[in-house]
Amino acid sequence: MLLAEEGSSKIVEALHELNVQTIVSIPKVGPFDFSISNAVIYMWASAVIVFAFFFIVSRRLRKQPDGLQIVAEILLNFATGHLTGQIGEKGKKYYYLILTIFSYILVTNLIGLIPKPEFLRPYTPTTNINVTFGMAMVVFCVTQFQGISRHGVGGYMKTWLTPPGVPKALAAPLNGIFFVVHFMGEFFKPLSLSVRLFGNTIAGHLIILVMLGLLLEYASAVVIIPAALFVVIMTAFEVFVAFIQAYIFSLLSVVYIESAIYAGH
Repeated sequence: MLLAEEGSSKIVEALHELNVQTIVSIPKVGPFDFSISNAVIYMWASAVIVFAFFFIVSRRLRKQPDGLQIVAEILLNFATGHLTGQIGEKGKKYYYLILTIFSYILVTNLIGLIPKPEFLRPYTPTTNINVTFGMAMVVFCVTQFQGISRHGVGGYMKTWLTPPGVPKALAAPLNGIFFVVHFMGEFFKPLSLSVRLFGNTIAGHLIILVMLGLLLEYASAVVIIPAALFVVIMTAFEVFVAFIQAYIFSLLSVVYIESAIYAGH
């Protein structure tokens, strides 16, 4: 048992990167803890990077774009064309919300893949279900706001019932079933959004950290060469996953908002 515990120590140390560590402790207010943790620090860092990038580009717009402006224009065209192209004029004001969500998740994921010394308390916020659920709740609130503001409470609730054309004899008993199913579906949307992003992010980080722990623990050529090669390949794959997860979260956000805007059509 002692050998097993000693042998796993480096792996445990590597997995320590998944722990939320308090940086500045602040007394709780009831059940709410406002302490500043490494998760909060890296969320702030990601937000600052996204804001600074687009702010700097907006102040340096040129007819002959430089590298930063080209990247910003690619992101903008990707968000307004591919991601939100089908949402139409009614949802045009949400183009930049979706662009922000996509950019923020992408930057957060990529920051988490950059090797950092221990004193920086490395952490990837999207490996925390509270963070991903918080972002999903923003999308949920926007979705419900759109549905109610455009159709009214009654009109929006009617879209949760049986569709037009169903015979009245069938519609009456089916309305209750349709309403419950739709109601449950609406409230499971933020859960599915958050769990998908959280699960895919933490799975990749777990694999990389375990392999890094093996490299630190068993410093022999037999282990180091294949493990290091695997870590490099897995990290490259995680860069791709970082983009895909940001894309999926943003695209589903568009689908949910669009479904509320055109509810009943």
